[in-house]
Amino acid sequence: MRVILGLLAVLVAIALILFALSPFILDTVKAESGAMSPAINISDTVGVNHLAYLLLPPARGDIVQFRTSRGETGTETGDESASMRRIVGLPGETVQIMDGTVYINGSPLKEDYCSGEMTYGGTAASALTLGNDEYFVMADNRSNNFDSRDSTVGPVLESDIIGKVWLRLKPFESFGLI
Repeated sequence: MRVILGLLAVLVAIALILFALSPFILDTVKAESGAMSPAINISDTVGVNHLAYLLLPPARGDIVQFRTSRGETGTETGDESASMRRIVGLPGETVQIMDGTVYINGSPLKEDYCSGEMTYGGTAASALTLGNDEYFVMADNRSNNFDSRDSTVGPVLESDIIGKVWLRLKPFESFGLI
């Protein structure tokens, strides 16, 4: 009986510690736009892992939440807000968008997660070489251009990446890894 009570006390202590640290480890965010459709839909609630990039840097294809001074609609918010986009360009790479296709270092990027027609190359209409701590992020719904193509967003600094979007929490019928 003592062993069971001791084990139960340890489990309760672990649960309390995780609950207290959860805002620093995992955050929940509700999608406010269809920019990441079909991967993340409007009103989906997702989990953002704040510790994902402690050991390894962000990778191409990761969906990240990042800080910006502009809201999802592209309007000035006056406050810092956060957006979710997919990483397509990594530090030191050259990104260019021609005829609706993303090129990385001159080679077309294979993307099977996109929706919407991309007619806007924006900052990457001409070859754009990323700095040592910059990432080029794009919406999966390519008709939404509030991403690194927009000069008010541009390449995202690694220090502005909040975490990796990795889990859909709601709607429950779509619960699972992203």
